[in-house]
Amino acid sequence: MNKNLETVLDTNTNDTGSTNTGNDKNKKKKYKYSRTARAILSGLSLAFVASLCVGMIMYTSESTEQMRENNRANSLKAKINTLLPDEARGDNIRLTCYAIKKSKNIGHNQKLYIASKDLEIKGYIMTYSTSLGYSDPLVMIAGFTPDKKVYKADIYFSQETPGLGDKVDRDHGNFLDQLSGHSLLTANWDVKKNGGDFDFITGSTVTSRATVIATSQALKELNSFDIRSLKKCKVK
Repeated sequence: MNKNLETVLDTNTNDTGSTNTGNDKNKKKKYKYSRTARAILSGLSLAFVASLCVGMIMYTSESTEQMRENNRANSLKAKINTLLPDEARGDNIRLTCYAIKKSKNIGHNQKLYIASKDLEIKGYIMTYSTSLGYSDPLVMIAGFTPDKKVYKADIYFSQETPGLGDKVDRDHGNFLDQLSGHSLLTANWDVKKNGGDFDFITGSTVTSRATVIATSQALKELNSFDIRSLKKCKVK
């Protein structure tokens, strides 16, 4: 009985009394393979989740782009209706859009809209930008009379500091009304602090001045453009 027991023990232990080396190697290999498999599986899982997230973001962006474009178009159309002179409104008015790709006066990729009736110009709408504000760009939009005077100016896009630079927009007052009725030659286009004809808002002098000078630059563009050199664009 004791010999049988010794025989059994001899087959499971080496001379030093440790466990069988072959079994240990097999266990280590299995553990190593298991750990590698888990790492690969984790990597594949993370890649799948990342791909899924990117796909969802792209789908959401594409599905909402049309909505954002419609909102921008509706916002622009609403502004155009308020900025056109009275004689440039009505059912028989034709609004033609022209793209101004590059201009030293009003920046790049701006739009000019000409309102006409029976081939007679009744008014203009122009978008124009300036880098003279606190934040670049400050984009404005204004309506002009057929004789190229400012009818009404407004802010189209602004990143000016809330509570300071944004005081010039129409949501906070009538500062921009002082530009109405002026042509390029009927005013000194700067704020009174710099010797010009226009008031400025205390605490927002930089933005006040930017809107005045930008509008004078828009008038320069309006007086100098050659409509034959401009490409038509869609009125959305």
